[in-house]
Amino acid sequence: MTKITLGRLWEKFQSSFVFWVLLAIWWAAAGWKLVSPAILPAPSQVVSTFIDLVKNGILIFNLKASLLRVISGFLIGASIGFVLGVLMGLSKIIEKLVAPSFHAIRQVPLLGWIPLIILWCGIGEISKIVFIALGAFYPVVLNTFQGIRSVKKEYIELSQVFEYSKIKLLRKVVFPAALPSILTGIRFSLSVSWLLVVGAEMFTAAAGGIGSMMTEGREQWRMDIVFVGIIVIGVIGFIMNNSIGLLERRFLRWRKTFC
Repeated sequence: MTKITLGRLWEKFQSSFVFWVLLAIWWAAAGWKLVSPAILPAPSQVVSTFIDLVKNGILIFNLKASLLRVISGFLIGASIGFVLGVLMGLSKIIEKLVAPSFHAIRQVPLLGWIPLIILWCGIGEISKIVFIALGAFYPVVLNTFQGIRSVKKEYIELSQVFEYSKIKLLRKVVFPAALPSILTGIRFSLSVSWLLVVGAEMFTAAAGGIGSMMTEGREQWRMDIVFVGIIVIGVIGFIMNNSIGLLERRFLRWRKTFC
């Protein structure tokens, strides 16, 4: 038991080694004033600012605003992307009709769509949600399509032996076999959505949000607020990524290679 416990502690230390090194460098640079405190606040100041923002309700308000935009944009983009990915994966005719235009449009950087989105949707909440949905759309389409097309022919042939209907074939064979790829697309899509919401809030007018809070901190030369925003973004992104990982562990227990 002791060896197992020590082994797990060592693994956790290894996985967080870079974090502790960066924290030590930050602490030393701020403590020895190698960098101006106006640019690099001390970790203790950032912690104090974090506590104040939580007590005042400012951080919670902005975090709720960002999460609401992410959830809305992600659900819209991922849902449409899943449907299109399924249709393209199941029908070669639809693939031939849609795939060329899809791959051509996909080459346009997401930031390149901002002027058009603002022109069509304004600078309010709708434009931010559309921007996030667009970013969430691509990964789900690609991974869903790839997952369905990667289903082994042997599985399809075996289902034909058992005379599965088309619906049963999808439910029992195609979707379970494509699920690893689909979940990978969802994981990447959620990560992209979280990154995009911060960018959308920083570069367009926003009624609250972590990006908006960081912009206000920068304008007021409050780097402690900016650092709080950076840390919150990292922690929430880490939680989102691990949440999808839990879903993978729950639904992909049958995979021998999954760990």
